[in-house]
Amino acid sequence: MAIRLNSPALALAACLLAPLSAVARIPSGEQAGAPSTADERYLADVRARVARGDVEAEVSLGNLYESGDVLPPDPAQAAEWYRRAANKGHVGAQVNLATMYLEGHGVPRDVGQAISWYAKAAEGGDAGAQFSLAAMYEAGAEGVAREPTRAAAWYRAAAEQGLAAAQYRLALLHRDGRGAPQDTAQATSWLRKAAEQGNADAQIALGVLLTLNPSRPGDIVEAHTWLNLAASRWKNETERVTAGRLRDALEATMTPAQRAEALRRATDWQDAHSHAPR
Repeated sequence: MAIRLNSPALALAACLLAPLSAVARIPSGEQAGAPSTADERYLADVRARVARGDVEAEVSLGNLYESGDVLPPDPAQAAEWYRRAANKGHVGAQVNLATMYLEGHGVPRDVGQAISWYAKAAEGGDAGAQFSLAAMYEAGAEGVAREPTRAAAWYRAAAEQGLAAAQYRLALLHRDGRGAPQDTAQATSWLRKAAEQGNADAQIALGVLLTLNPSRPGDIVEAHTWLNLAASRWKNETERVTAGRLRDALEATMTPAQRAEALRRATDWQDAHSHAPR
């Protein structure tokens, strides 16, 4: 069973990572607190597999205790089952346990333990854990020293796996020369990858960067395209207004042909990403 993946609530994190999948849910039409026959069969199967030492079943049992959908919610039991699986090397369980330590949910809040378990999952190749670890090293908190070089390394690991939030953060480090060489070309490249995936923060950052550092004739058109998209896609109204003002200021310097091309590109992107998350 796939498990959920949460990232820590850090001020510098580009966005919250969406859960990879929901844990077991009550079938439609049934009420919480009244286990159905199907629930009971599922729980019995999970417990039987746990008795046989099935690590996936241990994670599933942790999910059930944490969600409270089939079993009464018990974060401490959830953490215990995640720990058993985590100690066996289950990457998803390591992430869940790390998150519980970070939030003080089911276990005492312990940032050191959170980092330790995120590190195990990150070393196991989990992109979400790599991002979470990088965000903690970038921000620094509760005894965690700011280490931008380590942050950049973990952002890069996640970025190379295609995680848009990591691509965005890595781009900013390259743009500012923090923990990574100051490199506008690298910053532009990573911002473009994140922007193409629909990351609104990357879209406006790329629009601004291309406006301030144009290197090709088409950069002004691309800049308007991304600013225009950010102005329509950001959830925060203040941010939308900011993006719109930047777009309008840039538009005043463009030819009619450039404006038409920028609008065409924005429309094409929206058509191709009509269901993309903001």
